[in-house]
Amino acid sequence: MKHYSLEDVLDLADSDSTITDIQINGNIKYITVSKNIPVNPICPICGSRLHSKGRFSRHPNNQILQDGYSVDLTVIGRRWKCSNPKCAYTATDQFDFLEKRKRTSKIIVFQILMAFKDINMSCSQIAQKFHVSDTYVHQLFMRYIDLPRKKLTEFICIDEVYLNLDPYCKYALVIMDFLSGVILDIIQSRRQQYTESYFLSIPKTERDQVKAICCDMYDPYINYTTKYFHNAVAVTDSFHVLQWLLRLIRNYINSVKKRYQARDRKLLKEKNEYIKSDQKSVKDSKEVYILKKANWVLLLNPNKWEYHPPHYNYKLQKPMDTYSWESEFLALDENFQTIRNLKDLYEDFNEKFVNNLEGASKRLDELIEIYDNSNIQLFNDFSSLLKRYHDSIVNSFTYVAAQNISGAALRRLSNGPLESFNNIPSGLRSQSHGVQNFQYTRNRILWAVRDDASIKAVPYTIKQIQTEGRKRSTYKKKNE
Repeated sequence: MKHYSLEDVLDLADSDSTITDIQINGNIKYITVSKNIPVNPICPICGSRLHSKGRFSRHPNNQILQDGYSVDLTVIGRRWKCSNPKCAYTATDQFDFLEKRKRTSKIIVFQILMAFKDINMSCSQIAQKFHVSDTYVHQLFMRYIDLPRKKLTEFICIDEVYLNLDPYCKYALVIMDFLSGVILDIIQSRRQQYTESYFLSIPKTERDQVKAICCDMYDPYINYTTKYFHNAVAVTDSFHVLQWLLRLIRNYINSVKKRYQARDRKLLKEKNEYIKSDQKSVKDSKEVYILKKANWVLLLNPNKWEYHPPHYNYKLQKPMDTYSWESEFLALDENFQTIRNLKDLYEDFNEKFVNNLEGASKRLDELIEIYDNSNIQLFNDFSSLLKRYHDSIVNSFTYVAAQNISGAALRRLSNGPLESFNNIPSGLRSQSHGVQNFQYTRNRILWAVRDDASIKAVPYTIKQIQTEGRKRSTYKKKNE
């Protein structure tokens, strides 16, 4: 039988081992690797010769795919004992490509770590795939993956993400580079006791390089510019301002809907008294039906409508096209048309003034005055919001140069890139039931989203990654 090089066949480095047998059965390659017998094995303790005490055979876990074949690996080595009766030295052949005292080849370590790149796979799923235990997989990741904080950039996005790892720290804080979309770091909590020590630990020279912080309308984030980033301005994301207005409009639509529903209940009660009945279920009237189906008339900008040709509606008993829905909806309340006009004023304002902060500030002041003088309460409330975040809203009209597929382009400062990232931690949280280790969760997310993430050359020991478990609560055992 020809002896094959281990490195040539399996790409595993071990100069003292040789492939002595290869058998193929179906799509499985059965490969036997034997340790080469040394010419004069010498005891490293006393210098006497070592005698072989027999061979051993192990069947390590080695999930290698090769040319469409899976590999079933068997390793054969020897046990050695010193010939000097006064020396008790014994040894066992070690294979360089196998972990010491493990049945797993070293290549499996990297395959398991790469499997962690899929944020939707839990530890138990990865363990099942590679035929190892959940504990081994979790410890392996904690030992080899510990990603550092990346340096702060000129334009950063800050937002919280719901992880619920701790009753006192449900929301972690995420920092992202606006231009590249790279996650710079994740902080255990957005609470001041965590964020203050974190940001103050960053050198002042690095913090002073930050020019803008994109965030939502959470006051502690906006105050970061006065606390930690003295050369930066706060940027209130335009999406959140518009969503705040649309939420007020939805509430108003619901109030109109409740008014019609109260009318319908009153009519049903009068009908029951007249016909001596006791009907309790109220079917949606045409007005309630329209309010439920066509709220897009107020919420969606008319410039973004898609025209739909007439289609017969059995509830309304007539053909309805896009403009029919519009007229029917606006007729249900005397304020609907005014609400839409005032809402469109802010949407038009939000799409103009590219790098024209002075013009944006002037127009925003005009809108505040218009909304203040409105006889509709929701716009009075919206005016108060615009006054409160006036400067940070104006700062959102700053556009910066960014690289994309087509080359250089201008991008408006916003928190949009970070909002889209929030789906990744949400996916991890949904499949990681009971995980409370923040360091594991942080590194798991960063490992999945960073393209340049690296593995530790010298892994942590088991003792270094061990954490205190949950304290067991006291209980009284029932007497049987």
